[in-house]
Amino acid sequence: MKLNRYYILALTFCLIITEANYAQTTRRSTEGQTLSSRIDKVQHNMLLNGANLANANGSPFINDEFELVKFKKLGNRVFLARYNANLGEMQLKRENDTIALDNTKNLELTFTQSNKVYSYTNKENVSKCGFLVVLMENDSLALLKEELVKFYDIKPPSNSYEKIKPAEFKRLSDVYYYRQGDKVSLLPQKRKDFLKLFPQHSSELKDYIKENKISFNKDEDLITLFEYINTL
Repeated sequence: MKLNRYYILALTFCLIITEANYAQTTRRSTEGQTLSSRIDKVQHNMLLNGANLANANGSPFINDEFELVKFKKLGNRVFLARYNANLGEMQLKRENDTIALDNTKNLELTFTQSNKVYSYTNKENVSKCGFLVVLMENDSLALLKEELVKFYDIKPPSNSYEKIKPAEFKRLSDVYYYRQGDKVSLLPQKRKDFLKLFPQHSSELKDYIKENKISFNKDEDLITLFEYINTL
């Protein structure tokens, strides 16, 4: 009877171990399948998103064509570049490929045909680092602009009467900044908030803005305003 009891205990123990091994193997198999499924899903989404980007309406670039540029630190050497306002990166065309400029270094470049200047800004108080257009600049004050393009993915119809809305790149309104010394800040879009930036000249600026009908979302108006500030 004792032998049979030991035999039953041993057999039970073996069964427990076998079941545990089977469960572990099954779990590993399931986890492996789950991981594989996730990888396949990620790869599928990447391919799908890549296809959507390639077939999207509009463009992520301010100008699709590469144009001649000069870098401030490289003298008269010229390169071909274009700005991707969706990714916030400047692309440089080389002989056999295209690269994005290193976004960890302070760079300034000028598109020679339009004389448009881009300066890379990575100040702590700017929410999004990237290249900003320099609209006006002197030793103490600068007016800067961020160009933005947003990508909208394919939108499926919500009912049988609607059509699929294709993916598109859409140009957003520009965002303006100002720089005083080394500090770069978002430019207020309301007159009362703007006047707080220059309290010692608020009265003159208030009259100037009113008389010249200055708009805080137009390049020309803001350049005129900042040039006036420089005379005060």
